[in-house]
Amino acid sequence: MPPPWSSAEYEREKRNFIATRLRFRSVYWHSCVIFTVTWLSGWLCSALLLKLGLAAMPLRYALSFTLAYPVFLGAVRVWANFMKSERGEASDASNFRGLSNLGGEGCFFVLAGMLIAMVVAGIFALIGGLPLLLEAAFEVVFAGVMVRRFSGMEVVGDWAGTLLRKTWRHALVTLALLLSVAVWLQRHAPEAKTFAEAVKILRAPAPGGR
Repeated sequence: MPPPWSSAEYEREKRNFIATRLRFRSVYWHSCVIFTVTWLSGWLCSALLLKLGLAAMPLRYALSFTLAYPVFLGAVRVWANFMKSERGEASDASNFRGLSNLGGEGCFFVLAGMLIAMVVAGIFALIGGLPLLLEAAFEVVFAGVMVRRFSGMEVVGDWAGTLLRKTWRHALVTLALLLSVAVWLQRHAPEAKTFAEAVKILRAPAPGGR
């Protein structure tokens, strides 16, 4: 059992952990994988709901997002285990070699998800999201360490609480934007059941037009 940390030591260790991983790890590409998994889970959920007869895009997207958020939390938890070493032994690019083994439609959806995830991860990085992921990873890596505080002893390891506190606002903003787009598409293309159908209808020339 390691000796307890003071509050100052806890903050110092956390800052060093985040700075080291941001310097030596391709955290942006790791977040792309996390968001790819999250997007694919949401897409699969939406497809299943559509198959079950839920045609309303705003409601379907809201439910899919709500179910995809726990997948995001789980993906971060799995990823956090790989943050225990200072440097990865394998190249980050090797994480994507498995894509060549996918075929046809499966590869298309994974690649589409990765493109979307790269954009989302880029925005997430620009607003300071990568250190938030590493704060949760810190709680995983040093789980069990005691911290002395004025209120008493605390145990490091609340990765889920940390991640929820740091990302729920981002999730709400993303959900609001997603619902705004879905409502707008449903209003202008009420017969559409999917995003692709709505875009196709909106891009179609008006009757009698050239």
